[in-house]
Amino acid sequence: MERNNTMITGAHSMLLHAVALPVFFLLFVVFYEPFAIKSLLTMENSSFTFNVTMLFCILLTSMSITRSWLYFICKVRSLSRIEYGLWCIAEVLIVSLFMAMYLSLMMQNAPPYYELVGKALKITAATCIYPYLFIWAGLEAKSRIASLSQNSDNSSLIRFYDEYQKLRFVIAPEAVLYIKSEDNYAQIHYLDKGKPQKFVLRSSMKALEENLKQHGLIRCHRSYFVNPAFIKIVHRNPAGLIVAELNQEGYESIPISHKYQDQIAKIV
Repeated sequence: MERNNTMITGAHSMLLHAVALPVFFLLFVVFYEPFAIKSLLTMENSSFTFNVTMLFCILLTSMSITRSWLYFICKVRSLSRIEYGLWCIAEVLIVSLFMAMYLSLMMQNAPPYYELVGKALKITAATCIYPYLFIWAGLEAKSRIASLSQNSDNSSLIRFYDEYQKLRFVIAPEAVLYIKSEDNYAQIHYLDKGKPQKFVLRSSMKALEENLKQHGLIRCHRSYFVNPAFIKIVHRNPAGLIVAELNQEGYESIPISHKYQDQIAKIV
C-alpha cells in the first residue's frame, strides 16, 4: 500500500469512519429524504423516526465491525488503493444487505428481498459516498502535509520500509555500519550509543539500494552495503578474497566483489 494509506487505515481513521458515516446517513435521510425514503420507512407497525433510528444502528454496528476487521488486517499487511476502495464498496453492500433484511422483517406484504436490497443499496451508496470522499480527502491532505514536514525535518535520516511499504525503522546514516542480505531479509547492523545492534527488515537489497546510496552507503558486494566511514582497511584475506575490516571490534570482514573494488579504493 502506498505510504499515505497508512493514515487512511489507521486507528483514528477507523473510528472516524465508524462514527461519521452513520451520523451523516441519519442527517441526510432526515433532512433530505432521498428516493422517497419517508414513504418507504413509514409503516403501519412502526414510525419513520423509529425505522430511521434502527437503520442508523445497523449502519453503526456494521461499520464498527468492518472497520475493526480492516484495522487488524492492516496490522498484518498493507492494502493498495484499489483494495481499500473495494473494501469500502463491500462495506456499503454489507450494510445494504442488513438494512434490506430489517425492512423485509418489518414491512407487511414486503416486496421480494432482492428489490429491498436494491433500494437499500441505492440509499446507502448515495448517503455514504460523501463522508467516504470527505474523510479520504481530509486524511490524504493531512498525510501529505505530515510527510512534507517530516521530509523537511528528517531528510538526513534513512527511513526503511518493508516489502509492503510500511515504515519499520528510522536511523541516522552515520550510525549504520553495514547492511547484509540474507534470504528475503536485510540485516541492518548499526551502533546505538556506541553499542552494536541489529535490525532485521523484510526487504530486498535492490529495493533499498537507491535510498542507501542517497545517504552515503556504498555497495561493495551483491549481498552487502557498507558505510565507508567505518572501513579501517581493505586487504586480501588468506583465501585470496578482497575484504574490508571495520574499525569496530567484533564484526565480520565485509567481502568486496571485483565489480566494486575500484569504487571502494577511491573512497577508502
